[in-house]
Amino acid sequence: MQTIFDAEFAREPWPVLRSLRDDGGVHRVATPDGPPAWLITRYADVRAGLLDDRLSTNLRYSRGDDYRGFAVPEPLDVFQSSEPGDLARLRSLVVGELRLAGDWSERAAELVGKCVAEVNGAAEFDFVARVALPLPAVILGELLGLPESERDSLAAWAEATMAPDARPRARDTLSAMQRIISAVIARGRDGADDTMLGRLVRSGIGGTAGDSGELPGLLFYLLFVWYEVLMDVLAGAVLTLSTRPEQLAELLSAADRSVAVDELLRFLSPQVLASPRFATTDLVIAGRSIAAGETVLLCLASANHDPERFTGTVESNGAVALDVRRAPNPHVALGHGAHACVGTALLRPVLASILGELYLHLPRLRAADTEQNVPWRSGFRHRGPLTLPVLAR
Repeated sequence: MQTIFDAEFAREPWPVLRSLRDDGGVHRVATPDGPPAWLITRYADVRAGLLDDRLSTNLRYSRGDDYRGFAVPEPLDVFQSSEPGDLARLRSLVVGELRLAGDWSERAAELVGKCVAEVNGAAEFDFVARVALPLPAVILGELLGLPESERDSLAAWAEATMAPDARPRARDTLSAMQRIISAVIARGRDGADDTMLGRLVRSGIGGTAGDSGELPGLLFYLLFVWYEVLMDVLAGAVLTLSTRPEQLAELLSAADRSVAVDELLRFLSPQVLASPRFATTDLVIAGRSIAAGETVLLCLASANHDPERFTGTVESNGAVALDVRRAPNPHVALGHGAHACVGTALLRPVLASILGELYLHLPRLRAADTEQNVPWRSGFRHRGPLTLPVLAR
């Protein structure tokens, strides 16, 4: 059994993942909490695993001493326990709401402008603390139509959980998450505004008037899971593009920035691992026998840098080089199939708009230090810069 998940892995996982792909692609590894799991690293196997109904996210299939993951309690566990058909329905609902939300370009200009105004004139500042951490609360508040008090609560949760000096992990703040979600649902039920929140609550999905069933779980993903991904991609993009000016120029001049966003998601892979899967029966992956009840970790980050699937230069650290014009780009940064991140339809247009506006306001924005000196959060399943000192002049 191998031990690979440490602070160095969080900063630069690519050499380790490359060696694991080259050595069979399926390995028994120790998780940070101790229990073991099977780690799947090759693109073909990861993508197949994401579609394999013999691998379930439902904890009831877990047996033995393997890693069980972060068990989300009811009613927040919709995306851990629902059947594929229900997940597809919820995803369709969110996509439909995003269509009603319309074009994000004008609103992104206003929202990013307000956030950047907080650092206007500063020659150097921490991009994570001043922009990447607070901005998702502003974006989500605007999109969902959250009252000011709930926006403040969401921002306070993020600060307490993901700031550099924060102590608790997200799993340790579930009670705070549940309080925010309950308040959000209550406000949506009482209000008559034509907002995404109001429409979701009044739709009554999974319960009467939205106060039970699926809505708390849907909001949990939109408010909290999506939050961390957006924060990590924003900070990671600024760091990565600081040393690749030609790639930044390509991104900013592109008529459709979603192509570049997909490539940044692939290259950065903010979600290192998909949600833990549990084998519902004995099975074989890449020649390795996995027993029913054992845990399988599908490594999205490794799949996204597998040179067998993604062409281009393999850099000295084992990563497939960034190419913001890469198309097609079948990355799995946000999962694939029934359990793909429900916020995908939201993340891509929001990121495309934010990045354009960010560099419009701060055209000389760049990291103040080398990539090697930037500390990364040593999260097990997620990765992103912990802090990012930047220069704006």
